[in-house]
Amino acid sequence: MHRLSLLVAAAGACLAAAPALAGPAFEFDTPANSFNNNNWNFANSFTVLNTVTVSGLGYYADPTNGQVDNNSVALFSCDTAGCLTTGTQLASATVTNTYAVLGHFRYVTVPTITLTPGDYEVAGVSVGDNYTWNDPGFHTDPSIVYNDNRWQLTGGATNAFFLNYTRNDVTDGYWGPNVFFGDAGGFTGTPEPATWAMMIAGFGLVGGALRRAHRRAVAA
Repeated sequence: MHRLSLLVAAAGACLAAAPALAGPAFEFDTPANSFNNNNWNFANSFTVLNTVTVSGLGYYADPTNGQVDNNSVALFSCDTAGCLTTGTQLASATVTNTYAVLGHFRYVTVPTITLTPGDYEVAGVSVGDNYTWNDPGFHTDPSIVYNDNRWQLTGGATNAFFLNYTRNDVTDGYWGPNVFFGDAGGFTGTPEPATWAMMIAGFGLVGGALRRAHRRAVAA
């Protein structure tokens, strides 16, 4: 019986090991605008307070049409405080309409990156898509602080690029690009394959132990 209790505890540990719910760096309740007037490189800087894991990069999908058009997004670490000199690119991706809308953004999975406390910038090219700003209910992941917005006409550039100056002419940035924190499995709320394997193995052990205990009880 003691062994059975240990097996049940092991299965419970597998369940506890399932990844926590993940989420976006930035979100809001309702878009305040639906506007476009050129092709922009929008960027937003933020400070990481507690170490986070990045699993995706995203771009805003206007709810009037959900449209994105091969939007290039890039994540940078800032080489100096405030992101006012240069940045080192950590990841990049192209967001298309083949990715599902989550909240107000579409996300692409990128190789997992750990962001330690410090300053970072995410940039994205609008490709003439609608964007929004000054959005009601704007909020961030509790592990970060939003700092400022930055923007520049792309001048024909198709890849997102680092901006080393602030505009801060709106309250919550131009959306634009986003970052997704946590395991990529958080997009659907399902555990990763490795976690499923541990759970199945754990329940298999418990099931086998229960069957053996039942057979011994019948034989007795």
